[in-house]
Amino acid sequence: MALYDQTKSYALFEEAKKYVPNGIYGARTPNFLTFGSHPAFIARGEGCRIWDVDGNEYIDYMCSFGTNLLGLKHPKIDAAARAQMDKADCFTLPSDLWVPLAKKMTSTIKGGDWCVFAKNGSDVTSYTLAVARAFTGKWEVILAKGSYHGAHPWCQPHGAGVPDEWKSHIHYIEYNDPEGLKKIVDANRGKVAAIILTPHQHDSMRDQELPTKEFVDTVNGLAKSEGFLVIIDDIRCGFRLKLSGSADHYGYNADLQCFGKAMANGYPIAIAMGRDELKQAAGSVFFSGTHFFSGSPFAAAIATIDEIKASGAIEKIHKLGTMLMKGLSEAGAAEGVGVTLSGPPAMPYMNFADDPLFEKNRYFCGEAARRGIFLHPHHNWFVCAAMEEADIKKTLNVASECFKLTAKKF
Repeated sequence: MALYDQTKSYALFEEAKKYVPNGIYGARTPNFLTFGSHPAFIARGEGCRIWDVDGNEYIDYMCSFGTNLLGLKHPKIDAAARAQMDKADCFTLPSDLWVPLAKKMTSTIKGGDWCVFAKNGSDVTSYTLAVARAFTGKWEVILAKGSYHGAHPWCQPHGAGVPDEWKSHIHYIEYNDPEGLKKIVDANRGKVAAIILTPHQHDSMRDQELPTKEFVDTVNGLAKSEGFLVIIDDIRCGFRLKLSGSADHYGYNADLQCFGKAMANGYPIAIAMGRDELKQAAGSVFFSGTHFFSGSPFAAAIATIDEIKASGAIEKIHKLGTMLMKGLSEAGAAEGVGVTLSGPPAMPYMNFADDPLFEKNRYFCGEAARRGIFLHPHHNWFVCAAMEEADIKKTLNVASECFKLTAKKF
């Protein structure tokens, strides 16, 4: 097959540098992918496919970094959002969808008795820390090393311009390390407000790791005995593993939960939810933003939750993801290439053996992109319900060719 040309994409990227720091910032930069092999700009999308500015078509396993659960341009979701847009979007006061979405979420998420609305994951993870501190009267917060909870200063993984004191009161543990957690809690006895965790470990540039029962039980037990709160950052996993929430899926006794990304199939909205006993403390925390009240994402979220239920989307992406992971493992073995497939099937990740600098992974994913399959070498992937078995088979055919090339090169 003819390999993709991305001349326009990279010309546009160079032009962007004149006007935007780094051209494209954050995780969307081609520097975080395989530079020169992945595109830099997307022109359009539909279902599980995207087309770059050069006209190249891809099956997209990043699914808009997880927001695309049901498919781009999903007719029911877009129709709901357009219906609200026809009435206008961002008002002085909340739209009349404020209460319907609140009722929808509190009846869907286990342990979510109330909610507040925002735009980004960073908004609501930061808010839940403030609620936990207001409720407990304590300041110390525990995080897992390497976990991403947003771009706000307290959790920003890297970058200039953040004073050290803005990250004070933060303590780090290794994910799935019960003994390490016990030591941190013991060293800060009576001072811990909360622990915030992703449902499973899905840090970039490493295999994913599911929580062990011992770790989950330790988190739950220490929170109860020591009087701190459990916050589950379900931004990335939410609505992919279990509709009632990933905390319920893995067994965490979550006091506060954060959702976003897939909950509105890409429309910009995020939500923090909590148990009823935290409601008064939540009301004491100042939280606002002009666009938090935009109505169209509310309409999209209501339609998305209804469609996930009606269509069996979670079951479908689990089935397709299992097929993908099994097929990639077999295809790699057939070429004598050692790979690990990790994470739940709805959001898998593949890594190469003996590849500490991710050279094999970047090459493999870059060659796949040049053949129409968009995989990420450093970040977990996503499966969406718009995919079909034919898309998985096409992906595996391309992967087989890319494994051959990788084996030959390395």
